[in-house]
Amino acid sequence: MDEARKTGRRWGPTRGASAELNDLAILLRGWLDVSGVRISGLRRRLTPEHFHDLEKVPSSSTISEWLSGVALRWDFVEAVIDVCSESAEIAVSRRDEARVIWNASEKSRRDRQKTSPRPEVVRPLSQDQLLSWLAKVPAVQPAEQASEVSTRSSVQRISELVSEETVPGLVEGLLDNLHPRTWEILVKELRKQGKDLHAAQLMQDLGSRGDPHKIIPVVESLRTDGHFGDDRIVLDSIAKNRTARELLIIIEAFRRDRQDLSAYVVTERIGVVRNSLSAVEIILDFKERKETETLAGILRGAGKWRDGDGLAELINRLRATGVGECADLILMAAGSERGASSLPSLVRALKDTCEPGDIVKLAHAIGSMRSRPRLKPLEDTLWKTNQDEVLRLIRIFGRNRT
Repeated sequence: MDEARKTGRRWGPTRGASAELNDLAILLRGWLDVSGVRISGLRRRLTPEHFHDLEKVPSSSTISEWLSGVALRWDFVEAVIDVCSESAEIAVSRRDEARVIWNASEKSRRDRQKTSPRPEVVRPLSQDQLLSWLAKVPAVQPAEQASEVSTRSSVQRISELVSEETVPGLVEGLLDNLHPRTWEILVKELRKQGKDLHAAQLMQDLGSRGDPHKIIPVVESLRTDGHFGDDRIVLDSIAKNRTARELLIIIEAFRRDRQDLSAYVVTERIGVVRNSLSAVEIILDFKERKETETLAGILRGAGKWRDGDGLAELINRLRATGVGECADLILMAAGSERGASSLPSLVRALKDTCEPGDIVKLAHAIGSMRSRPRLKPLEDTLWKTNQDEVLRLIRIFGRNRT
């Protein structure tokens, strides 16, 4: 019997940005059908820990969008595998199968960005012309219907004239002249016109060079009323491009505005989105400034979310720079918080390229800092991937825990 029919589900058409994302969505749907899990049941089994930047489990409508291929996230793919897999062996096999498709989708996305022709522009805008347009757009509240129509009309005109050359000036004009709500309207209009790359460029430029004090309300507006993930583009750009001094200003401003989640995400992402050389430089800067709380968040993020090879490279660079204690803290974070399915790749990378003692430190962190229920799936995964010596170390340290 067809498994989809068996569960009573009627999946809609896939709508992902690429054939690969649609293929991955179909694969996830198939695993859900085989396990008999509906969207409502999937949502009940998910936890915030399945996602690296969300405070709560997304709504059923968002999950349904992901399962159609729209804005599909890798951590959600891993979460579905976690929920649907009956054993660690099946989970590892499914993760490998999904990763091949995900990597292909990422390559396809990068290729599209490189080869996409520039959108045709009616005429280039000078800085004065651009700011003149922006000055006509009022800062409005949703209830002001007449002004809302005027705002959308002006934003539509601006969006039609946006090109790669005018985006930097648009960022400055938005920050200097407009209410944060206009960002939300403008980004939506750009997407409506098929200018997704320009919308992303706009938010990346905001994150990388916008006034640190003025970014905060824009992020809040994008997070609450914008397209899902728009705020994340800004936060990732902040984490990747800002100096330590600017990062401290922005993180503190988020906290004053009670955007603790945004402050937390930026702090963790610093250790994830930068290459190893840049990450070491920023870690050293925060260490010299004695910003221990922020430094701890950076190291925790690197340990939780950086891929195995990248994490091993970062650890080696930190040791070569004379800050081995930071490398040890990353290993502690990886051992206590990293997902079970990603541990085997980290173990292999550490064994291949790092000091022998690093495996012992990782095993100590796992055995001494995880509760018994959290150890079981990890032990199953290590056993199925032939990491017996690491598993023995974990059990030794777990037994010695006081």
